[in-house]
Amino acid sequence: MRASDGTTAGRRRRRSLLVVLACVLVGAGLGWWLLKPAQADAKRLPDLTLERYEGGSVALAVTDRPTIVNLWATWCPPCRRELPMLAAAARANPEVRFYFADQGEARSVVEAYLAERDDLVIEGVLLDQGSALSNEFEAVGLPVTLFFDAKGNHVLSHIGEVTEVELLNYLTDLKRGRL
Repeated sequence: MRASDGTTAGRRRRRSLLVVLACVLVGAGLGWWLLKPAQADAKRLPDLTLERYEGGSVALAVTDRPTIVNLWATWCPPCRRELPMLAAAARANPEVRFYFADQGEARSVVEAYLAERDDLVIEGVLLDQGSALSNEFEAVGLPVTLFFDAKGNHVLSHIGEVTEVELLNYLTDLKRGRL
C-alpha cells in the first residue's frame, strides 16, 4: 500500500508542477503580448516649443542628454513640497536636463509664486499655459514627473509627489541607461 501512496503522491506533485509551469508560461506570454504594443507606440519628448520663465523659449524635442520634466502648478500642495528638492537635484546633476513645466497658469501667477519663495533657487521653469504636456502624457493630476533618455525616449512617469529617495534611484538608473 505504501508504494501505491508514494506513486500517487509523486504523480500529484508532478501534475501540480506542470500546472504551475503552464501558468508561468501563459503569464509570461501574456505579459510579452501586452508590453509589445506599448513599446511600438513609445512616446518621445514632444515637438513643443514652450516659453521659458527666464525669457525666450525652448524646443523640448531637442535633447542631447537625459531629461526630466516635472509637471506642476502653484495651487498644488504636493508640487510645492517637492519643487525645492527637485530644484536641488537639478543643480547637483548638471548632466541631466531638468524642466519645471507649470501647467495651465498665467505668467503673472507663476511670477507671484516664485517672488514669494525667495528661498527657492530654480532654473528651467517653463510656462505651459495650455497644459499641452499634461494632455500629451494624459496626466489626470499633478504633480507628474516624466523621465526621458538622452535620445528623447520616454522611459518613466512618476505620478504624484516624488520622494528624495525615489528621485535618487530614478536619477541613478536614468544616467546609467537602466530606465
